Amino acid sequence: MTDAETEGLTLAADFPAADREAWRKLAEAALKGAPFDKALTRRLAEGIVTDPIYAADTEQAPADAATRNAGALARVADGWDIRQLHAHPDPKAVNKAVLTDLERGATSVILRLDKAGRRGGTAATDAANAGVDGVLLHSLEAFEAALKDVYLEAATVALQPGGAFGATAAMMRALWTQRGIADADVLGHLGADPMGALAAEGILPESLDASLKRMAALAAETATSYPNVTTVSVDTAAYHGAGANEAMDLGYALATGVAYLRAMEAAGLSVEDAARQIEFSLPVGVDVFLGIAKLRAARRLWAEILGACGVAQDARSMRLHVMTAPNAWAGRDPWVNMLRATVATFAGAVGGADSITVLPYSHACGLPDGFARRIARNTQVILAEESNLAKVGDPSGGSWYVESLTDQLAAKVWERFRAIEAAGGMAKHLTFGAVAKECAEAWAERERRIAGRREELTGVNAFPKVDEAPVDVEAVDRAALVAAAAKALSGGQTLDTLLKTEGAPEEIDAPTAHRLGEAFEILRDASDAAATRPTALLVLLGGPAMSTARATFAHNHLGTGGVACVDVDADTDDLKAALAKAGTDLAVICSSDSIYADRAAETAKALKAAGAREVLLAGRPGDNEAAWGQAGIDGYIYAGDDTLATVRGVLARLGVLNEGGQ
Repeated sequence: MTDAETEGLTLAADFPAADREAWRKLAEAALKGAPFDKALTRRLAEGIVTDPIYAADTEQAPADAATRNAGALARVADGWDIRQLHAHPDPKAVNKAVLTDLERGATSVILRLDKAGRRGGTAATDAANAGVDGVLLHSLEAFEAALKDVYLEAATVALQPGGAFGATAAMMRALWTQRGIADADVLGHLGADPMGALAAEGILPESLDASLKRMAALAAETATSYPNVTTVSVDTAAYHGAGANEAMDLGYALATGVAYLRAMEAAGLSVEDAARQIEFSLPVGVDVFLGIAKLRAARRLWAEILGACGVAQDARSMRLHVMTAPNAWAGRDPWVNMLRATVATFAGAVGGADSITVLPYSHACGLPDGFARRIARNTQVILAEESNLAKVGDPSGGSWYVESLTDQLAAKVWERFRAIEAAGGMAKHLTFGAVAKECAEAWAERERRIAGRREELTGVNAFPKVDEAPVDVEAVDRAALVAAAAKALSGGQTLDTLLKTEGAPEEIDAPTAHRLGEAFEILRDASDAAATRPTALLVLLGGPAMSTARATFAHNHLGTGGVACVDVDADTDDLKAALAKAGTDLAVICSSDSIYADRAAETAKALKAAGAREVLLAGRPGDNEAAWGQAGIDGYIYAGDDTLATVRGVLARLGVLNEGGQ
């Protein structure tokens, strides 16, 4: 229709005006007495309460350019930078994988130095950590092998060097020179992040003050010599992985960024030039809208900080890298991690990330094979090129929910950032143990939600597949690789000769890393390792119509600990024979409340007589607990219980775990 044809057309003219209060009255009527706030609102870990509906009558300021990432609007033709992580210990294997990635959709790569190197050691001095969780890049020869045939002026190579950033930067510069690449053409990110390294490893090769000065000097040199290379990372993966919620994570990021600005300014860089040297790396989990709001709030607040430092408005942008949150990746039913990857990538793209790294679905199980790497890479390629996410700038902008969530999260983050600054800054907050304490407290609360299945992890504490087959991971002879790397340290430019330190190593009690499903996965591992699979006999009363719902619940509940379930019909099957055939003395009665009232007690007695040592009932006992207990019911499983504790107790009584739960 033309504008002339639609002029004066009012499609809602015949309907009464809608307002929030009228909608709420209808919603409360539909809830039939259930509390509105409990049923339809959600309180996030950050202290934010989300409403069930957002509309134009909500007060909402329009998003500014920083929030919406004006820079992303200019890149819609090419999309974001698809950045693949490489942590295989063998530099030659890394080279093969890097070339495959760059040929098939990735546009940049990350090389993670192994644990020994990140802590300032080498294959010769720290063999226990050499080749662990990273590449054995202990010599210029190893860098040459890892990056053979990679065009360093066409694809950004980003480093995760831990505390050894000075040495790895020297080897990268040597490689650029050796290749004859002009300084103005080199692309790269050196990844100097002293506080992030200290938080992740618990140790720096030198004092934190000395490391900050070294970082600042390297940034000043890079800013002068390499216009397309950045030096500094603000990587919050250590905090997020230890339990920090999104407000905490961003608060630490901003406080770290400010500390790095101060260090670089002291080294002679202007605040504007210092800010250009920083790349923020933020984990994004599987809450889509919270992930989007996190990135938008991060840009807004960083722009405010730079504005307060006198930086011109057009130079207040944040270089923002997103990695799918490692703590969200499950080691059980890892195929579900493909869905988690898609959700997190979507949030990162819609939130305006400049580059995104997707972890392979088998990340929590071991080194990914080629298929897992391909799926991770293609997740981004499909979302960018087939779903056209890169073709729209800030697609969530203007959504009342997203704008409101961004505002509320930004307020929480700003409050935390100011508190850190008031207490002496991020370095003090980290080294005095405040960060580890805060993360541990946040993790304890989240762990309680996961244990009670108030936060569901598909394949872990919800819908577990007890008989799942392990996924393929790449096998590595780490000892042989470490021995070869140690031999290569005999001459030339090596990590040990290039690593300069000042002062004693800085050591702290680092925040403890967790994965969300780790407690349940310990139970699954124990059940898998048992001589025979722990099994429960589900005794169904009243036919399928009465028993199916709670039988399904029992399968899922006990399956979170690797307990297999066998169904029998109490009306037709011999209970003693059924227990013997299942090879168990654990039984679970499953039916409806009305059937329980008549038959729970007699069924429990029959099961005890048939040889069941433990009888559970699926459901709450209500007023029947005492009578049912006397009849032989030993416990109950129900929605809202502490599932982790309940299943742990079951496994202990079955002899799968000891009394300490191990």
